[in-house]
Amino acid sequence: MEICPGVWQVKADEALMKELDGWRAQARLLQFTFERPLAEAYGADLISPGSYRLDTILNLIRRQGLLSRAHIPHLLFHEPSIRKRVLSSFQGERAYVLTSSLEFGQYLQLELSAAARGLQKKESLHTVVVNLSSGEVLKFAFPFHLLHPGGVESTLIRKRRCSLKRAYLQAAAYLSHLYAQQDQSWALEALDKLALEEAKLESFYQGQTSSPELTAKRRELQNRLQPVLAITILRGALLYIPLFRYRLVVVDQSGRERTRTVSYDPIANLCALD
Repeated sequence: MEICPGVWQVKADEALMKELDGWRAQARLLQFTFERPLAEAYGADLISPGSYRLDTILNLIRRQGLLSRAHIPHLLFHEPSIRKRVLSSFQGERAYVLTSSLEFGQYLQLELSAAARGLQKKESLHTVVVNLSSGEVLKFAFPFHLLHPGGVESTLIRKRRCSLKRAYLQAAAYLSHLYAQQDQSWALEALDKLALEEAKLESFYQGQTSSPELTAKRRELQNRLQPVLAITILRGALLYIPLFRYRLVVVDQSGRERTRTVSYDPIANLCALD
């Protein structure tokens, strides 16, 4: 609550204060303000760029939610329409549903920071979603408005075929491909500068190609000027997506019957044989 104009007060329990100020901290009334004169006048914590209290709050936020979970309920989709679509996929054959069940597939959403470092540094943030069954990166916008917080019953989750490490590598490769399609002048300028500086270095150390100092300076030049695309994971989320699974009897034109098991993913609009 605001205890006086420009100064607020909240009751911070012991767990929160330990997260903010370390293991010796205790529960207390935390007073804070966004104006330096008020902080000095009332002894309140100042929240402003570079202040201690803002730094502790940002560090706490960074430690939270590094890997979260969310799901989309089955009831958001019209199952009879999905069943009809699955049965109609067997063109020229008749198909009948023996049993049906509800499962959840897994997707991995990654929030990635991409830093293109050359003579200058350009950073951008990207959200990439990877299908953990196929390892494919989604090429369309994921319907985040359908997500509900939290996970689902573990017995309903289909085992993933793609590891989290492979999913990250797929996401990184996807971002690298995006950058490769963009203007590469930033990298070419850095390579030209690197070649020029290496030529100067070779001229200075002429006749001393095995010199440890030359080797060290070459390494320093490459570390400073070599164009690099650095991709860093900021946070991620496991997304549990509804799957509709059907065990079918399929009858071909000759009357021969066979059983098939089909799963339908309504997000990717993908009908797959198990």
